[in-house]
Amino acid sequence: MKFRTRVVGVTVLLILVVIILALGLLSVVMRFGPSRETRNRAMFDQTSAFKKINAFSIFGMDQRKDRGQLVSKQHSFFRPVIQLAVVICGDDRVNESLNMLKSAIIYTNTSMHFHIFTDPPLMTNFITVLDHWKSMADKFTYTIHEVTFLQEGEKKWRSLFKPCAAQRLFLPTLLHDVDALLYVDTDTLFFRPLEDLWNFFDLMNSSQIAALTPEAEDLSIGWYSRFARHPYYGKFDAPFIGVNSGVMLMNLTRMRDFNWNGHINDYFTKYRLNITWGDQDLINIFFSFYPEKLYVYPCEWNFRPDHCMYRMLCQSAQDNGVSVVHGIRRSFHEKKHPTFSAVYHAMEAFQFGQDLEKDLLLPMLAGLINQSHSSCGKLAHVFTKRLEARIKNMKHL
Repeated sequence: MKFRTRVVGVTVLLILVVIILALGLLSVVMRFGPSRETRNRAMFDQTSAFKKINAFSIFGMDQRKDRGQLVSKQHSFFRPVIQLAVVICGDDRVNESLNMLKSAIIYTNTSMHFHIFTDPPLMTNFITVLDHWKSMADKFTYTIHEVTFLQEGEKKWRSLFKPCAAQRLFLPTLLHDVDALLYVDTDTLFFRPLEDLWNFFDLMNSSQIAALTPEAEDLSIGWYSRFARHPYYGKFDAPFIGVNSGVMLMNLTRMRDFNWNGHINDYFTKYRLNITWGDQDLINIFFSFYPEKLYVYPCEWNFRPDHCMYRMLCQSAQDNGVSVVHGIRRSFHEKKHPTFSAVYHAMEAFQFGQDLEKDLLLPMLAGLINQSHSSCGKLAHVFTKRLEARIKNMKHL
């Protein structure tokens, strides 16, 4: 009994000694450590950072539900997982879309998730190639969706303009758990990290639901100003005419909240006999009535043959280099656009694991030099400027 009492007494004494030492250490820290003002500022900075992460609300979304969709914990600091969507119908568009995805993987540093909308017979093509790529460049995941039109009249929507091109009009409904998305046409190639394009979400105000590039910077040759038989964006007060829908940032949450699909259905019913370019015309009609809902970013992010076939019409590409090449009207494959074809085939031949300078840049330059007689060929430097900068930066790492 006495022994047990002694043990208890010693234990209590040790606890008291530990408490006294802890209090002494705390006193030293408070005396010689950061001032109260500094500690308060640090606490404020941490709280602000937490709020910024919790309110990734450049999008105005329900963070409790969607943060997992947009934030990757694989990085040392929270970064958005970039959601990229593409729609493919027809065998001839499979290789084109895979080339686009390859360019995104080559240039992008952060995590990506690809949403691939296609018909069942084509799904295996993507699974085989993407699974192989993941073994060499594990920075992306993907989901393959079957092309689906939830609205009545699937046949009319599927055949609007090009096969299933109208699918992207219904992405806010189909991807109901995704907050923000980058949609691109199959005939595009990236020459700059996707996160640089994604950053335009930060520049959108609280009412804007999408971002696009102009269709025509020269009002005298714009298609919409000369031929359109329906309303279009920029008709009255913008310094350009219409918008091109090939590279589109979409705030899906805001689009759902604004009843995007209801408006699109109404405009299709009203203007279906007057539209030529299908989904792009409907997008222009929508933003002609709601111009405040659109953010317009520079043409370097959607550089097309129209920008250089007569003279240079995209000043931002002249200054910064091309960020996204868009091979409209099959310019990646037609002989009348050899500059765009040279860029496309250089990217197509490049394989993961090869050297960017030796196996991508030099073949691309060789193809472009041969086209120096054409208007676009004389501007070859704008196609390689971003790639040359990337290679230079990698050498300095």
